[in-house]
Amino acid sequence: MHYITILLRFLRQRFDLLDDTAEPHVIEESVESSTSFKGTNLWVLIFAILIASVGLNVNSTAVIIGAMLISPLMGPLVTLGYSAATNNPDLLRRAIRNLGLAIGISLLTSTLYFLLTPLEGAQSELLARTEPTIWDVLIALFGGLAGAVGLTRREKSNVIPGVAIATALMPPLCTTGYGLASGHWQYALGAFYLFSINCVFITLASFLVMRLLRLPPHRFQHEQQAKRVRRLMLLAAVVVAAPSVWLGYRIVQRSVYEHAAEDFVREQLNFPGTYVVTRQIDARRRRINVLLVGPTVDSARLGMASRQLARYRLTPTNLTIRQGLQAYDSLDAQALRQNLLEDVRARQNQSQLRSEAEIAHLQQLVATAQTVLPASEALLREVRVEHPAVRRLALGQLLRPAIQPDSLPADTVLVVSVEARVPVPATEQERLVQWLRARTNRSQVELLVLPPAPVRKLAPLQPRASGQVAPVPKK
Repeated sequence: MHYITILLRFLRQRFDLLDDTAEPHVIEESVESSTSFKGTNLWVLIFAILIASVGLNVNSTAVIIGAMLISPLMGPLVTLGYSAATNNPDLLRRAIRNLGLAIGISLLTSTLYFLLTPLEGAQSELLARTEPTIWDVLIALFGGLAGAVGLTRREKSNVIPGVAIATALMPPLCTTGYGLASGHWQYALGAFYLFSINCVFITLASFLVMRLLRLPPHRFQHEQQAKRVRRLMLLAAVVVAAPSVWLGYRIVQRSVYEHAAEDFVREQLNFPGTYVVTRQIDARRRRINVLLVGPTVDSARLGMASRQLARYRLTPTNLTIRQGLQAYDSLDAQALRQNLLEDVRARQNQSQLRSEAEIAHLQQLVATAQTVLPASEALLREVRVEHPAVRRLALGQLLRPAIQPDSLPADTVLVVSVEARVPVPATEQERLVQWLRARTNRSQVELLVLPPAPVRKLAPLQPRASGQVAPVPKK
C-alpha cells in the first residue's frame, strides 16, 4: 500500500497541469486578444486563405503548411471553449460573431481565387480534404487539448503553431471555396463538414481543459442571473457536444466498414487471372460494387466469396460484382480517377520520404568526407619514426559499396598506400593500421602495401672517338 501511495504521488507530480498554469487574468487577456478579427488579424486571415488556396491549387504541401502556420482561426474556437467553461455569455457571443465573420471572409476569398485562377482540376491535396475520417476527429480532439493546455501556460511554446498545422482548419475552408467556385457541391459539403468537425471537437477539447483547470467563473451582479446563465451555458454545451459525439461515432463506423470492405475485396475477390479495376464502397448504404476484368469467374466461386462477408463483419451488405469492360460505366470512371489520384499521392509521399533519407545520408557522407586529413608528407614523417623502411605514402577515400542494389552506401573507407624498401611483415602492417586509425580518427582504414620498386641499373659508359661518352649497347 505504501508503494502504491508513492507511485500515485509521483504520477500526480509528473502529470500536474496546475503547477505552471498562468494567472487567470493573463489567460483571459490571451484568449480575448486572439478572438477579434479586425485590422491585423483580418488581413492575416485573408493572406493565409490566399496562400492556402494557391497551395491547394498547385498541390504544394509546403505552401499549405505555411498558410496553416499564420492562420488565426484557432483563436475563436479556444475562446468558445473558454467562455463556456467560465460562464461568460458576452465573450461567447463575441466569439461566435467573430468566428462567423472569419468563416464568411474565408469562403468569399477562396471562392474568388478559384473563380479567377487559370489552373483547373482538383489536385490530390484538395481531394484529401473533401471527406472527414476517424483520424480527423482524433486529430481535432487531441489538437484542441494540446492547444488549450499550451495557451494556459506561463511560458508560451510552439504548441499553438503545431496545433494549427495538425488540425488543418484552413485547407477545408479553401476546398469549400473551390467547390462553390467550380460547382462541385459534393466537394464543398464534404470539406465544410470536415471543417465543422474540427471546430466542434477543438471547442469541446478546450472546454474540457478549462474546466479541468478550475478557472474562476464569470461574476454576475445577481445570483439568480448567474444560475440562469450557467443553465444556458450547460444546455449550449450539451447541444454542441451531443451532435459532435454522434457524428464522431458515425465516422468511426464508416471508417471501420471501409477498412473491412477493402480487406474483403483484396483477399476474397483476388481470383487467378482477374484484376479488380474499380471498387465502389458506400458505407452509408452498406454497398460494395466491384468491377472485375479477366477470365470470367463462375457463380459458385462468387457465391463462396460473398458468404465470407460475415467473417469481415460486413453483414448486411449489398455486394455487386460485375465482370468485363462492357460493364464499365461513369461511376467506374470516377472511382478509377480517384484511385489513380490516391496512388499518385501515395507514391509522391514515398518518393519524398526516400529523397529526404537519401539527402540526409549524402549530407552525412559529405560531412565525413570533408573531415580534415593530415598531409601526406607530414604523415610520412611520423610513420618513418616507427617504420623507417617506408619510402612513400599516399592517402585516398573510397565509398563502401552497397550490400543491396537499392540500399545506400554505409560508410567511406580511408585507403593508405605505402611503399617500403623491404617487405613489411604482417605484424608490422597491423600495428601501422592501428596507428593510422588513431591518427586520422577513422574507423575504416585499409592499408595497401606496394612491393619495393626495382632499382634500374644503368649501362657502363664508354668513350667515343669524338670525346663523348656513350652507353655500351646490350648484347
